[in-house]
Amino acid sequence: MKNIFKRSIWVSSVFLLMFTMNSCLQNTDLVTENAKNGGLVVPSGLVPYKLGVSPAAEISFTVPKGAPVKTVKVSYYYMRMSDTVASNTLSFDVAIDGANATEAVTKNLSYTWSQLIAGIVLPSAPQIPATDVDPTIAAFIGDYWEFSYTSIMEDGREIVNNSTTLVSIANFFAGTYNVTLLYFHPTAGGTYPTSAYGGVRSLKLDLTPTSPYDCWTYFGVWTDNMINIHIDATNAVTITFDRADGVSGDPYDATNLNTYDPATGVIQIYYHYYGASGPRIFWETFTPKQ
Repeated sequence: MKNIFKRSIWVSSVFLLMFTMNSCLQNTDLVTENAKNGGLVVPSGLVPYKLGVSPAAEISFTVPKGAPVKTVKVSYYYMRMSDTVASNTLSFDVAIDGANATEAVTKNLSYTWSQLIAGIVLPSAPQIPATDVDPTIAAFIGDYWEFSYTSIMEDGREIVNNSTTLVSIANFFAGTYNVTLLYFHPTAGGTYPTSAYGGVRSLKLDLTPTSPYDCWTYFGVWTDNMINIHIDATNAVTITFDRADGVSGDPYDATNLNTYDPATGVIQIYYHYYGASGPRIFWETFTPKQ
């Protein structure tokens, strides 16, 4: 599960690496204008299809200005996470007609539930429910469609892009968030609770669903450790960890409680772990990205 989660929120790791290395974000895949290689496609990363909320999954991709692209071949399949069984693969072409030779071209795709499942066949039961209000749909939360992109250049070359889009069957709070992180370290700098070590850190993270009430995200700034955020039907928030030393709450202030505001979608969590010199404390505020 953890490996699949990591794959599905690859966008988040870019922002975490930017933060931890304290360096500028450089995209080494970008091509120079009108370069011979060309063919880059920059798509949406994680797109949550929120059950009972999303009328459709909205996907976009951009072909940057450069060597002319004739079409982008979009391929997709469905992954059933309960047993990691994949469906057949479907594909279609999106015309670019070389328009990116003069300016970047963005294409927007919108998929209703019936469009997402049309033509998708899994090799064994259970099949994807015919509607997103089917009584069994909760068992499919965490499943996803993966979209990949191949540029067909005007000179006939085919360029396969590494970036993909995951359309995840999501619960009510899954999605992309702007995150404010305060990290209090007992000896490395800063003073609890007025001055966080490294200052206020701004991240962009995905909450990726695994059940109707659970999503995963990263622990602090470490991409190899995870936090599970559980929000129940009463909007109570519980967090657990895949590392043994993770502890929910603020050890210095018991009034700092994990909360979820259904009106704004804002999630606030507090957690810590102990090092030799004392507790390392994290305050994180997740604000839905509009």
